[in-house]
Amino acid sequence: MKIAILGGTGRIGEGLACRWALRHEIYVGSRDVDKAKNAACGYSCQLTDRGIECRIDGASNKEAVEKADVAVLSVPYEAAFELIECLRPVLKNQIVISLIVPMKKNKWFEYTPPEEGCAALHIQHLIPEVKVVSAYHNLSYRKLCNLDLEIEGDVVICGDDVDAKHVVTELTREIRRVRPLDGGHLSESRMIESLTPFLINMATRNGLSDLGVKFV
Repeated sequence: MKIAILGGTGRIGEGLACRWALRHEIYVGSRDVDKAKNAACGYSCQLTDRGIECRIDGASNKEAVEKADVAVLSVPYEAAFELIECLRPVLKNQIVISLIVPMKKNKWFEYTPPEEGCAALHIQHLIPEVKVVSAYHNLSYRKLCNLDLEIEGDVVICGDDVDAKHVVTELTREIRRVRPLDGGHLSESRMIESLTPFLINMATRNGLSDLGVKFV
């Protein structure tokens, strides 16, 4: 499978790219092509040093999506809509995975959903011809980037297309000890997105770090 990770030069992008590159072709996307290529080279070297053959390439966000079966939106909420507008001409049959959380910080982080109720629904309304799935909001990037670590967490997957959710479920199973859970329709993403600022605030209040979610 060909996977584009948009905003792939960030830490979440790094973790997903390195973990999925064991089985898939990865395209690291960025507005800055040189930055994307440098990041892709760095990720490839990490895996090569472990004796793992992989194919990770850097490209512009648009070029990455054009080649991909699955596109991961790993950018800040404020940047997502300009990016989607840029990608619209090349969005066809791809599955789009949204990691996006609308939030702002006053004293504490607050969930600030759009009129639609959550970021995932807003994105789906902007690109109705594409299958949008919501997932990976509450994975710690530090844990994700530590390739020796078995994360031991759950990922809630929300979406309205059964086949698209199945693809994301199988991708999630490839991350060691991470359990995919069906969270229902895309509209249910509002509850999962809102956990992100809650977890950040709880970590700060209690002197914790790298919190995730595990349902028991």
